[in-house]
Amino acid sequence: MAMTSEKPLDALNNSVSDKLIEERKRRRGGDGPAVTTVPAISLKRFFEGTAEGKAAVAKEWDEACRNVGFLMVVDHGVPADVIGTMWSETTNFFDRPLEEKRAVLMTPDYPYGYTGLGGENLQASLDKGAKNPGDVKEMFNICLGGKEADPGLPTPQWPPTSDVMQSAWKDYYRELSSLAATLYRVSALALGLPEGWFESKITRHRDVIRAINYPEQETPPLPGQVRASVHTDYGSLTILRLGGEYAGGLQVMGSAGEWVDINPQGVDAFVINLGDLMMRWTNDRWLSTPHRVINPSSEMAAKARRQSIAYFCNINMDADVSCIPTCEGERVKYKPIEAGDHLMRKHLQTVSGVLCYVGEEGESPSKPTKATKAC
Repeated sequence: MAMTSEKPLDALNNSVSDKLIEERKRRRGGDGPAVTTVPAISLKRFFEGTAEGKAAVAKEWDEACRNVGFLMVVDHGVPADVIGTMWSETTNFFDRPLEEKRAVLMTPDYPYGYTGLGGENLQASLDKGAKNPGDVKEMFNICLGGKEADPGLPTPQWPPTSDVMQSAWKDYYRELSSLAATLYRVSALALGLPEGWFESKITRHRDVIRAINYPEQETPPLPGQVRASVHTDYGSLTILRLGGEYAGGLQVMGSAGEWVDINPQGVDAFVINLGDLMMRWTNDRWLSTPHRVINPSSEMAAKARRQSIAYFCNINMDADVSCIPTCEGERVKYKPIEAGDHLMRKHLQTVSGVLCYVGEEGESPSKPTKATKAC
């Protein structure tokens, strides 16, 4: 799927972009290939089950993860009716009165639930001097957990009178959990591991659905305010669904700092990107790529409501994240860390304004707290 490239450093970039570009080059050992397309990978041959077909898909996956860190998957096996019902029930939720949406708020003790407009500034995770206002979006998050019991997982909380929403979200969570398990198997083969290598590490996963509503911009945003400021994701994988009348705005940072567009409108695809944990786990073989969601044009702003549904994959909180054996290379860059400690580190960097894409090699993990262990 082609993407339209913009000039490398535009008005929305600042010193953060320069730091991110420098860090990407350092981890890659120099300039990477220019990003002009995001690969679309069909899972059909993997599902067919032949060794040859699986190897072909794994090869495509490895190349995309090495060079871009973003890709799309088609022939993914998630039923269209499950996606459609999830999408419509999510829209219905965001159309509710504010007091109903605020019935379940994200708190230090419950790191899911609802966050209102301007309640998150993702760029603050990259730049302690970020002065841009909060992102122009509202969100609802839920974590239902994996196949095995997880005593530390908070009980899911839902808004009032939401039986239909709950059913739709649970169906979607179950299907995306299955898709994630498939993508872990693809990843294992792509890394030269046994196909089931990741399975024991996701039995008590903390995968999260995050539904995001970007409302119409009937009044211009504040200076520096965008729909989602530049950031990287924390976990292993993110599975993103885009759709609706206005699906544009998502941009990925290329190796030279160029911003390129991703818009799979009209294609039954999920957008996949890698998170910081997977980049660490693979010893920087695979990329966790900075990305953002920009504002629509002034001509479109008053009618360009945007919705997306992210499925963030987080492995078992006590899983050991040591360098994957096939990724050791000339040296292992990172000390072993538990997945929950990794998430805690990212949380602390976010609230303290540390560039979360850098500064981890050889450092000791921080002790996790209740709130972040539940992320």
